[in-house]
Amino acid sequence: MLSLLILVIVAAIYGVAYYFYGRKLLEQKVVKADPNRVTPAVEKFDGVDYVPANKYVLYGHHFASIAGSGPIIGPATATVFGWGLPLIWVLFGNVFIGAVHDYLSIMASVRHGGLSIMTVSENVMGKRARVVSVIYVWMALVLVLAAFFSVAASTFASVPQTALIMFLYMPISLFFGILVYRYGVNVKLATVISLVFVAISFFMSFYIPVYLTYEGWVLVLAGYSFVAAALPVWYLLQPRDYLNAYLLWAFVALAFIGVILIAGLPFTGPIYTDFAQPASILGAMGDLGRARVAYFWPVIPLIIACGALSGFHSLVGSGTTSKQLANELDATLVGYGGMLTEGAVSSLAVITPIAFVWDFAQLGAMVNYPVTDMLAKIGIRAPTIIGLAAAERFYTGYALLQATGWSRIFGLGTFEASFIGFRVFAATALTAFIVTTLDTSNRLARFAWQELFNWVKVSPGTKKVLTNRWLASLVGVIVGVVLAYPQIYVPELNRFLPAYSVIWPAFAGLNQLLAALMLMTASLWVYAVLKVRGGVTLLTLVPAMFLWITVTLALFVWIFYVMPSLPMLYISLAGSFIIIAQTLNFLLLIFFIQGIRKSK
Repeated sequence: MLSLLILVIVAAIYGVAYYFYGRKLLEQKVVKADPNRVTPAVEKFDGVDYVPANKYVLYGHHFASIAGSGPIIGPATATVFGWGLPLIWVLFGNVFIGAVHDYLSIMASVRHGGLSIMTVSENVMGKRARVVSVIYVWMALVLVLAAFFSVAASTFASVPQTALIMFLYMPISLFFGILVYRYGVNVKLATVISLVFVAISFFMSFYIPVYLTYEGWVLVLAGYSFVAAALPVWYLLQPRDYLNAYLLWAFVALAFIGVILIAGLPFTGPIYTDFAQPASILGAMGDLGRARVAYFWPVIPLIIACGALSGFHSLVGSGTTSKQLANELDATLVGYGGMLTEGAVSSLAVITPIAFVWDFAQLGAMVNYPVTDMLAKIGIRAPTIIGLAAAERFYTGYALLQATGWSRIFGLGTFEASFIGFRVFAATALTAFIVTTLDTSNRLARFAWQELFNWVKVSPGTKKVLTNRWLASLVGVIVGVVLAYPQIYVPELNRFLPAYSVIWPAFAGLNQLLAALMLMTASLWVYAVLKVRGGVTLLTLVPAMFLWITVTLALFVWIFYVMPSLPMLYISLAGSFIIIAQTLNFLLLIFFIQGIRKSK
């Protein structure tokens, strides 16, 4: 009954947090959201970036954009500590840090005319803070692109059936956008029509796999990200994310059902293994990779990048979501609810399945089915799920849990077919998360790049060229491709690994530190601009400082134990990004303290 207990605990925590923390505290007492206040989406409507959206459409866009592969790859990697500690971190981070950070980032941006969270930092900490924040944000977004290019490319290469549906999603999304925005078709009717096409595309993907090398997929994804980031939001981004959200909700709903179906069966994985792991979990190679310096605290933010909290969410919330919010009351569902939905993905669709199917032989004996033989047919010969790469752990674990659950109803004869179907479905969900994030990330990197030249002194003609939206979109993509394109040879394993195996901890570190800095900015906005005083202020300030200390220490572990062991390309790019970020990190802390003093 352990699976049902986890389901009840997760649902109860999220339900209570949403109602009391989200609506009663943040919405009504801190921000005092007003449904009659005109939002930037309405006031500044331009048909490109500022476009008011139906709250459910916007929730779908926001959830799909923030999720990416972070709530999947990170928790899947962290299960080497056992399943208990990662689950606690996800739940703790969601309620006390992540959802608060996301909601306040959106609302701070809305109250500043839909401008970025970096603009908010200037308002509460001074112009220098904004310049530092923009540089920091651009570097973080480049690492997001690199990590997600690599994860998506490796998934397409490993499960080629997932590629077709991702390609077909684009014209279906364009079709939906034209129906709703050009011809005024009812959203519900347009949704039903489009989802029928999505379902047909999914079943077609089993029969028309698309084969391409890892490197080839990196280039294809880069090209897509470059073009999509410069298109108007209503044209592709908003409708594609909205339709993708239905796939992702189905994925989460089936995770709930799967957990219920295996009720009564024990987990084959340990709740706890060891508090310290080898530095290889952070991407270190050689002798440094064998050093057991990766202690769960403080390094966990370098592993679980988005399932618990994410600085990237503040960029989505203040970069695209705030420009589409039609009513201030919608922000609780979109921002706070979107983060809790992401936590449910990590808790019930990643950690729980991996905990259940951990030992393949034990699982086979428990369900009376030759699981190890079935896995060997597709090249999986590891005795436990921990022997697989992070992405493989996810879609293999999810598929095995579903196959176990549904075969208890329809008989063991359906086990293999269920496994194959759900493995493709899970991999499709993973790539759907990622693709929805790629153009959002590059769009935000474009905004940050263009904002940089508000302070760089160049001639008007040069500035016009450098801030052109196509060139600004191209710069981030090029650096991301350089990092994502090579596969990394690991002598200890005698095989090549996708680039995300070394990029991920650097991306996660910058991402989580960005969350701490942006939550500090939001806390100062609440204190200095909204004039909220008393214990409520501590509910944002204490988590922000705890996260800042945690990630700062973790990045020092990465600098001293991981960076020296990496190939020179990653030392020169990812390493320099981290070192610059640590320097800017302390500068922003100083600006924050000065802002608190001035506010008093």
